[in-house]
Amino acid sequence: MASLTETAFYTRRTIHWGFLGIIGYIILRILWGVLVVVWLTIFPPKAPPPNHAFNKLPAIKFPEQTVATGSAKLTFALDTIPGTVPIASETAAVYFMPKNAANLLALTKTQDFAKRFEFDPTPIPDTLKNIYRFEDASTILRKLRYDIVSNNFIIRYAFEQDVGVFTDKNLPIPEAAISEARSIMQTNEIYPNDIASGSVSTTNLKLLSNRLISTTSFSQADAIRIDFSRKSIGDMKIYTQNPDEGPISIIFSGSMNQKKRIIQFAYTFWPIEYQTFATYALKQSAVAWQELQDGTGYIARFPKNGKIATVTNVYLGYYDSYEPQTYLQPIFVFEGEDGFLAYVSAVAPPWVE
Repeated sequence: MASLTETAFYTRRTIHWGFLGIIGYIILRILWGVLVVVWLTIFPPKAPPPNHAFNKLPAIKFPEQTVATGSAKLTFALDTIPGTVPIASETAAVYFMPKNAANLLALTKTQDFAKRFEFDPTPIPDTLKNIYRFEDASTILRKLRYDIVSNNFIIRYAFEQDVGVFTDKNLPIPEAAISEARSIMQTNEIYPNDIASGSVSTTNLKLLSNRLISTTSFSQADAIRIDFSRKSIGDMKIYTQNPDEGPISIIFSGSMNQKKRIIQFAYTFWPIEYQTFATYALKQSAVAWQELQDGTGYIARFPKNGKIATVTNVYLGYYDSYEPQTYLQPIFVFEGEDGFLAYVSAVAPPWVE
């Protein structure tokens, strides 16, 4: 039988080695985690091959630009950190964009919408199919143009013919303007989730020769525009043809007359089925850079100097057109000095019509 001294000795030794074992286990777990991270950094796993499940995609239709306004007018220069065009992902997702079908109740619902915004509900057919116009007998400069299939619309007060609308200076501060714009959309049930979870910005506008131009000073502003944009998909932002404006925007004046307070409400929203997507092979970024220089890209924002486009960053995004499109497709975004921004379609040529 072991003495008390021997028992105490073996107990202390067991505790000692047990404690060292726990410390060793923790150290090994940490070292293994670091090793895995380093290994995946040096040898990242290859992404699964693209499935091209939608077959050939229709080409992205950017707005037309003439030689006088397109990339042919610019001199391009590359000034990225590595000195070359950064290597982009080899594949990206393409998302299906369903279209609403015409139905017998569409016009009736549109008339209800017109009445909520205090327009005469009598529809006036436009020259374009599915488009109707609505007027306001008490405020004749105020018009509504509505697509009864897509539910896209624009409400506009022709302030160019009544610049006195800017005499009142009861302009809401940015935070109040955002809150008011959100309330209008929520009340009318036109605030989709990917807009509600997206970004919102404000721009101060000043009247200059019957035009509204941006100004940095709120105290000098005659109107304020609130722009709503979709949420990004992962780390890829969604761009429209005008990167300074969202697909949904509201411009408030400071008028005390409620019918003149909203001088423009532009609403363009094409639903995206985020659960219905396919993966596609992409061009190499160097190829997209060459295409931009060759004039096949779209200049979304010209450099302020107007002649030299110095590109400082290249990355992938998505293009959300104001016109209907069947798929949300990736683009290369070329960002540069003096506000320059341009797009080039990113899907590899074999998979684009």
